[in-house]
Amino acid sequence: MHLPYIRHHDRDDYLEERWFYEAMLETYLPLLEMMERLDGDGVDFRMTLSMTPTLLALLEDSLMQQRFLSHLDKLIRLAESETKRLKDEPSLLPLAHMYKERFEHYKAMYIAGGMALIPRFKALQDAGKIEIMTSAATHAFLPLVKTEEAIKAQIATAVNDYVRHFGQRPRGIWLPECAYSVGVDRILRQYGIHYFICDSTAVQYATPRANRELYAPLLTPYGVTAFPRDPASARQVWSSTDGYPGDFDYREYYRDIGWDLGWESEEAWRYIKPYVLPTNERVNTGIKYFRITSKGSYKEPYNPEWARGKAAMQADHFVACRQAEAEHAYGFLDRTPLMLSPYDAELFGHWWYEGPIWLEELCRKLYYDQHTIKMITPSEYLAQYPLADTGKIGDSSWGRNSSAEVWLQGHNDWIYRHLHQAEERMIRVAGAHAELAGAGESGLRALTRRALNQAVRELMLAQSSDWAFIMDAGTVVEYAVNRTKRHLFDFHRLCDMLDHESLDPDWIAKLEEQDNCFPLANFADYLPIDVPSPVALLSASRFERIMERTRNKRNTFMLAWEYPPKNVGGLSKAVSELAQELARRGEAVHVVTTSEFGAPYFEEKDGVFVHRVPVLHSGDTDFFHWMFEMNLAMTDHLVQWIEAGGRVDVLHAHDWMVYYTAREIKMSYRIPLVATIHATEWGRNGGALHTELQQNIHRLEAGLCYEASKVIVCSTTMVEEVRRCFELPEDKIALVPNGIDIHVEDAAQPKQEEGRVIFFIGRLVFEKGVQVLLHAAPQILHHVPDARIVIAGSGPMEHALRQQAAGLGDRVRFVGFVSDHEKSAWMARADVVVIPSLYEPFGLVALEAMRYRRPLVVSDTGGLASIIEHGVHGFKALPGHVESLAWHVTESLLYPERAESMAENAYEKLVTEYQWERLAQRVSGIYGDAVDRQFAAASAQS
Repeated sequence: MHLPYIRHHDRDDYLEERWFYEAMLETYLPLLEMMERLDGDGVDFRMTLSMTPTLLALLEDSLMQQRFLSHLDKLIRLAESETKRLKDEPSLLPLAHMYKERFEHYKAMYIAGGMALIPRFKALQDAGKIEIMTSAATHAFLPLVKTEEAIKAQIATAVNDYVRHFGQRPRGIWLPECAYSVGVDRILRQYGIHYFICDSTAVQYATPRANRELYAPLLTPYGVTAFPRDPASARQVWSSTDGYPGDFDYREYYRDIGWDLGWESEEAWRYIKPYVLPTNERVNTGIKYFRITSKGSYKEPYNPEWARGKAAMQADHFVACRQAEAEHAYGFLDRTPLMLSPYDAELFGHWWYEGPIWLEELCRKLYYDQHTIKMITPSEYLAQYPLADTGKIGDSSWGRNSSAEVWLQGHNDWIYRHLHQAEERMIRVAGAHAELAGAGESGLRALTRRALNQAVRELMLAQSSDWAFIMDAGTVVEYAVNRTKRHLFDFHRLCDMLDHESLDPDWIAKLEEQDNCFPLANFADYLPIDVPSPVALLSASRFERIMERTRNKRNTFMLAWEYPPKNVGGLSKAVSELAQELARRGEAVHVVTTSEFGAPYFEEKDGVFVHRVPVLHSGDTDFFHWMFEMNLAMTDHLVQWIEAGGRVDVLHAHDWMVYYTAREIKMSYRIPLVATIHATEWGRNGGALHTELQQNIHRLEAGLCYEASKVIVCSTTMVEEVRRCFELPEDKIALVPNGIDIHVEDAAQPKQEEGRVIFFIGRLVFEKGVQVLLHAAPQILHHVPDARIVIAGSGPMEHALRQQAAGLGDRVRFVGFVSDHEKSAWMARADVVVIPSLYEPFGLVALEAMRYRRPLVVSDTGGLASIIEHGVHGFKALPGHVESLAWHVTESLLYPERAESMAENAYEKLVTEYQWERLAQRVSGIYGDAVDRQFAAASAQS
C-alpha cells in the first residue's frame, strides 16, 4: 500500500490529493473491512501488506482525515442527487442507491474508528492475520540513490516510523518498485530486516542458479532472504489482456459520471460542476454505472450479482491453477513449494472494483474447502524453513524489462544529478553539525537541529520514485517536475541558511507545517560514514578468540588487490584457492585486500580470515595513484593489527600493486616476505616498455623481487622471464604452478548448441589472441561446415572483434561475460577449447578444460607450453600463426577419437601435477624456509 506524499497544507483542490481520497474509499477501507469481517467470522487467513511511511503519514494526518471526511460528504450529496436524476431509469437507479449506501456506510465506518486506520491494521497484525512490511521512507528508487548514507537514511527513517506506529521492528521490507541492487542487503541487515520481495528475474538469474527455482526464497550473502514473485499468478491477475479484472461482467473503470455528464447543456454542466475541480477540469467521482461488456465502446449497465458470481468463479480458478503449479513443483522440490503473488493494493477496489470481493472469496475457499494449498506470511515461512540456498542476485526491479528503465529515461534522467548533489550536500551539512546529533538542545541549537531535520524531509521527498514514474508515464508531468524542484529548492535554501548561520525561524516553521511527515527524521542518519579499519570492526572478544585459535599456528598474511567477490582478472581466483587450501591444511591464513560494495569488511570464509580495507580517494584519481592510496590503507590496517597484539609471521605479496605495503611492514617489523609474480609488465607488452606508466610498474616489480626472500612464479617460462627481467639468482626463484580443484561441485549441464563447438573464454585483449582465431575461422569452417565458434568474455577489443567476425554471420557467437556456472556449461559442451594467447604466464583456462576432459588447442607460449605436451595432451599451435592454429583446430574436430584420447591424458596430468593440495604443501614449505632464514638472520645480529 503506497501513495506519494500528496498533502498540500494550503489548498484542498489539487487533483493529486484526490488520489488519497480514491484510495481510501475504494481500496483501504474495503480491504480493512474485508479482513476484519474474515477475522470476525473465524476465517484463518494470511496476507502480507506493505504500508509505506508516506502513506502512514497521510493516514495519521488530521488535516487529511478531515478533508477525506468532507470528500465523503460531497459524494453522498452527489449520490443523493443521482437517485433523483435517475428516478425514471430503472436499469441505473438501483446502482445510484448502491453508491449512496456505500458512501454512507464507509463514512460511518471511518468515524466509528476515530478516523484512524493504522491501529486497526495493527490489531490485525497483532492477531497474526496479516504481516505488515515497511518500505523506504519516501519510496526512493534505491539503485539510483548515489550514497550509502542516503540509502541508510531512507531505511532508518522507515524503520523508526514503523516502530512508532506498530510497536515492533519490521521483519520485512517492500523495496520500492521491487528494485534491488547489490549491497542493499547489507544495509537492510544492519536495521534488522529479515526479508524483502524481489522480481522473479532476480532469483531466476542468480549466481549460482537457484536449485528450487522460484518456488523458494534465496538467501543473499548478507543473510537477508529474497522472496521472488510468482510470474504465473501475476499474469492471471495483472495482465491487461488475460487477467481477471478485464472480465466483461466487471465494472468499467473508465465510464465515470464525472466524464459522462454535463456535455449536453449548460444546466447539465451546472449539475456536475460542483464535483469536478475548481479549474473545471473533469475528474472521476467514483460513480460508474456500466460493466465492461466488450472490448468496444458499447457498454451495458453493471450487474453487481453477476460480478460477485464471476469473482467467486475466478477465485476457484486461481486456487486450481496454484494447485497444478504446486503439483509440478513437488516433482523436484525437497520442501513445500512457495508461490508469492504480490500486487499493487490499489488494484483491489480502485482499478478492479471487485478485487476485494475476489480476495475474500479466495480466503474463504482456502479455509473452508480444505485445499492442499494455504496462505502463509513470509515470516511464518522462514520459521518453518529457516535454511535456504545462498546466492548472489543482480540488479532488478518489477518495472519495464525488470530494470531501472522506467525511472531512468531521457525525459526524467535530469533529476539525478540534482538529487546526487543534494545527497552529498546533506552529508556535508550533517557532518558540519555532528555535535548536535544528541538530544536536549535549546534556543539556537534547537532551531539548527530543526532546520537539519527538515532538510532531511525535503531531500527524501524529492527522492520519491513516484515523480520519475509520472514523468515516464506522461500523466501529470508538470506536477511531478514541480514537486521535485520545489523540494530541492527548499532543501538548498535550508542548507544555505545553515551554512551562513542565518536561520529564519518563521520560514522553518512554515516548512515544518507544509511538509510535516516523519516526526522522527534525524539528520544524524546522514553523518558521513567513517569506515573503520577491520580491526576496529572486531569486538574485543572476537579478536581474542582469533588470537587464541591461531596462537600455535604460523600466521600468514597475503596481500592482494583483488579477492572474491572482486574478480577483475585471474589473480583473485589464484589467491583465493591457494589461501583456502592452506587453511584446509590447518594453517592460519589472512588475506588483506580492498573493500567491495556488498562484501563485509572482515569475515572468516572458507577457513580464511579476509580483511577488506576501504580505499579513500577522489573520484578523478587515476589507477596508479589509486594503487598508492590502497597501499597506504593496507599499511595502516596492518600496523593497527600488529599494534593491537595481532601476529603477522609471514607476508605473501601478490604482484607489484602491493609493493609499498609489503616493503613497509617487512622493514618496520622484520617480517619475512615472499612474493608471487603472476605476470610482468615487460611480458605483457611484448618485451618492451614504452610509457612512463609501464616503466613505473616494471620498477615496482623489480623492487618487490628484491625485497622478497623468495619469488614464486607459475611456469618455466616465467622462471626465465623474471630471472632475465630482474637479474635474480636462480636459487631465489621457486616454480609453483597454479592449481585447480577437480571436484566440480555443481555438475554443469551442457549448453544446447547445434553443431560442433569451438570455445574460447578470456578477456578480449590483444595478448589473448582472439583476433588470430577469427582470422583462422574461415579455414576451420570450410573444413568443418557444422562448426560454431563461441567467444565468452568482455574487454576493450570486443567491438573490433565483433566487426572482424561480422562476415561469418551466425557461425561466430559472442556470449559476453559469463558466470562460473555458465562457463562450466560451455566447457562441458565444447568439442575443442582454443587458447590462442600471444602472452600467457600460466593459462588457468587450460586446466579448466582439462578438468572437463575437453580437447585443447593452445599457443606454444608461456605457461601453456609447459602444461601441454604436443600430441600427447593436446595440440600446440605457433603463437600468432593463423594457418597453424586453423590446422590444429580442424584436426581436433575431424578426428575426435584422437582428440578425446589426448583429453584423457591431459586429465591424468591434471590430477597428478596441478592439484592445490600438493601445490599448497610446496608453498607452505617456502613460508617455513623464509621464517627460518629470518630467525637465523635475527639470531646472527643479536
